[in-house]
Amino acid sequence: MSVSAPSSVVDFYDGLAADYHLVYGDRWDDAVASQGAALDAVNRGARPDARDVLDCSCGIGTQAIGLSLRGYRVHGTDISERSIERARAEATRLGAELTFGVADFRQLDSVVGDFDVVISCDNAVPHLLDDADVAEALRAMRAKLRPGGLLVISIRDYDKALIDRPVTAPPLLLAGPPRRLFVRLHDWDAPDSRLYTVRFFVLTETQVGWTLTQHATRYRAITSDALTRAVREAGFGEVTWHRADSVGFHQPVMAATNTAG
Repeated sequence: MSVSAPSSVVDFYDGLAADYHLVYGDRWDDAVASQGAALDAVNRGARPDARDVLDCSCGIGTQAIGLSLRGYRVHGTDISERSIERARAEATRLGAELTFGVADFRQLDSVVGDFDVVISCDNAVPHLLDDADVAEALRAMRAKLRPGGLLVISIRDYDKALIDRPVTAPPLLLAGPPRRLFVRLHDWDAPDSRLYTVRFFVLTETQVGWTLTQHATRYRAITSDALTRAVREAGFGEVTWHRADSVGFHQPVMAATNTAG
């Protein structure tokens, strides 16, 4: 299947698929459970009868598997084929029953059916570097929602990040064996730019020293106000933001309702 996103994004996630769990240190399985619970609470608060979920940027399955284990019927898609392969393997390991496919979240016509909830978490939308792509993605997500369905998006707290301009995140040491060190670097294009490159460095201890693997991708900081405007322009209403600490998630979470009749 062909995809039209920049090859660098596909390459980034294809290359990172085997190591993506390192983002959560040694606690990826715990993240699957806790994030599933947090998103379940968001879903139930807005649409208590929600059952069918499309995770249109599912990666290796963190949220999709978590929601499946809580009883949802989940279909997960991602632009990275290797991430989908990993997600299938992890779902089998964790005993989750859900389906997967490869798709660009700006082009979801290949996804069969419609859904009560469409989610895109873990800062996927800010990979889109211009407003036209964001609008296209939001329209594609809305097209997969039933009337009154719920859109759920999580992004980094860019309202804060654009002020603080963090250069790194705290490094994560995984006990192993082998011992591994995960380091994340944020390279902002300029002091006043919304564009930046994220670089992941994975150091692995071997018998003769440490090896280094690195992965890089581009992001554009999107504020909560900017995303709210884009979501409303795409035809959604009842836009609500949940602070990360208020819902037990690692990022702020936005929920909006498909107002189609």
